[in-house]
Amino acid sequence: MGFDGFIQILLGSLIQAAILALATFGIVLIFKTSSTTNFAQGSIASFGAYVMYAVINMLYDKNSGGYTPWYIYLIGMLASIIVAFLIGLFVDTIIIRKAKFITSAGKQMITMGLVLILTALTDIIFGVLPKTIDRISYENFGTTGNFQITMTGHELFGIILAFTVLTLVFMSLRFTKWGLGVRATASNEIVSSMMGVNTRFITAMSWAIAGALGALAAALYAPVVPGYLSSAMMSSFQVNGFLALILGGSSTFFGPIVAALIIPIASGIISYYNSAWSNVIIYALILIVILIKPNGLFGKKVQKKV
Repeated sequence: MGFDGFIQILLGSLIQAAILALATFGIVLIFKTSSTTNFAQGSIASFGAYVMYAVINMLYDKNSGGYTPWYIYLIGMLASIIVAFLIGLFVDTIIIRKAKFITSAGKQMITMGLVLILTALTDIIFGVLPKTIDRISYENFGTTGNFQITMTGHELFGIILAFTVLTLVFMSLRFTKWGLGVRATASNEIVSSMMGVNTRFITAMSWAIAGALGALAAALYAPVVPGYLSSAMMSSFQVNGFLALILGGSSTFFGPIVAALIIPIASGIISYYNSAWSNVIIYALILIVILIKPNGLFGKKVQKKV
């Protein structure tokens, strides 16, 4: 495999990095505002992918043959995002809010129970038969001749959309009243509430937006999954999202996103030399980095006054 093969692996890693960045930011948003990790993040995202499949097929049956048009795919994606947004909103306002004063571990156990519920609901509502979603475009873009690098239209669309959404979210965090409320709640929820910040609204929107981002990630990933849809198809992104949270540093918003970009790209580079051991090597390297920098690559040790 030559240099063009190496570049091809890096380009293939970009769509994985974009999807992981979306999933990771949802995890970060919940962790910063609710002081817990949502183990049901992947299940909510996968449920959204099934909703997308159902909407696409409903519209496709009313359409006259051929491949799924762009507008049908986008409508299905929008439906999945809306449903996941509402699920996230429901989880916080109806479930997590009632358990506000239990420990973080207790909240984590609640989200683990939600995994079982969502998995069962997925099978009950959508059935257990194999299901697939077509890519938004199968057209290849790239170079020709001796130096051949290609990327499908779906991957190019996914990368552009993912980074556009992340840019808009970070701009909202920096320049909007909602973003100020999120940063204030992440710093100290009690003090923020005393200062007039509607922390209930902030945490509810954080869970809802996290669900929407997860659904968007699943909508981009589902068409490139080898095989068929699965209620656990986003589990690997959830695990790597938690790793990115730790590797980048949980005290920042941007650190975990940078880590989410590093993990797939580094894994792609390692797989160029040794594909069989790429995951083992990348996880071992992450462990070494965390041992050297316990607060993460961009994290800072929080100093508390006594």
